[in-house]
Parts: sequence; C-alpha cells; structure tokens
Amino acid sequence: MSYPKTVGILTVAALLTAVMVIVSCSTSPTASVDSNASASMAAAQKPVAVGGPPGYEPAYVNGHTVLINAIEVPQNPTDQAQADFYEMVYPFDPATGKQLTEYWPSTPQCNPCDHPGDGPTPDDYHDHILDSEPANPGHGEYNALWRVWVVMPNYTADTDHNTAVNNALKTMLPVKSEDALNDLLATEVDGLPIANKINIHFYFICDVVGAAAGTAGSH
Repeated sequence: MSYPKTVGILTVAALLTAVMVIVSCSTSPTASVDSNASASMAAAQKPVAVGGPPGYEPAYVNGHTVLINAIEVPQNPTDQAQADFYEMVYPFDPATGKQLTEYWPSTPQCNPCDHPGDGPTPDDYHDHILDSEPANPGHGEYNALWRVWVVMPNYTADTDHNTAVNNALKTMLPVKSEDALNDLLATEVDGLPIANKINIHFYFICDVVGAAAGTAGSH
C-alpha cells in the first residue's frame, strides 16, 4: 500500500482520502520462519502485478516471525469474520517524508515495500503484525480474511512533540505482537498517543506459508 508523497504535516484525514493499493494472500498455512530468513525476503520484495505470480512478505505474530504469501484478488468489502492485519510505519519527517533512520532500532520488514511502483513514500517503510495464526491463540480468532490497519506516528506541527514521539517509538519498535502494539498505542507524549491506528477499509485473504515457498523472494 502507498500514500501520496508527503508535502506537509501528515494528518489522519489526508490518509483516509489517499488512494491505496492492497495485495492479497493465499491460504496454505504451514511453518514459521526465523527473523534472518524473513529479512532476506524483505530485501528482495518487488511490486505484485494483477494476475502475476505470488509474492512473499515477512510478518510478526505473537512474538515471532512468519512468512505470508501475497496474491492480487478482487476487493472484499465485507465487515464480518475478519482478523486484524497491522502495518506499523517507522519514524519519518512529516514535513519532508524523509526516513528518520536514527530513530529506527532495527530495519523494518518493508524497507521499502512499494506495491504500486510509484516510488518510496513514508508508509512504505513498515512492519506487518498479525493478530493470530492457525491454532494460535485458538478459539476461532484466526481467519483468512484480514482487515488492514495502518499505524502511523502521531505527528503534529510541534517539532519538540515529534521528537518525543520518535524517541518513544525507538524504545518500542519493532512491535512483534498485537499485545505489544496495543501497549504502543496506549503510550502518550504530551497527553497525546504516540501513534494512531487507522482503518483504511481494505480487506484481503492471507495465510501463513512455509519458508521454502519464499525462496524466490518475489513480491
């Protein structure tokens, strides 16, 4: 997914009106992969064309790294039986869109993921967090239909506030579970949350795939 390039202070209203592209995933749950394998996948990611071959992306779930398989499918507008898929955007300068890597405690899984091929934008540098995987945590929470949320740093026009936000994010990234994400969203600076969870009203079908499936590293 990608938002227009930032030319000023990024706002929630601007994000909700942006044109975005979502990729979708296959339904073949198998094994998890370690963080080193997922990092190599992320480095080789490429945009996925409609009708093209499957691509692969790393994601965090319940504290560990898995691999997901991305395939374009028609949009599904349903609001029922969805698991949550989060994109945690890393710190950037809201005035210029420049990545503030000095506030990155590690390299994001997408560095960048430029799905539509329009050039890197601030949201292209992010991690993926899943709320569940097959049989974990169980009780029917896992679902192959995912609702996408983008978690953006909560910047304002106050540079001191933005620096404080970045410092807080530096201590909490990477976020590797939904519980850790909720802790981040509950953290405040100057009485404001350090990040906003934005429902972008995109849905896709996705499941966890085995490490061997991503050896080609296509995206």
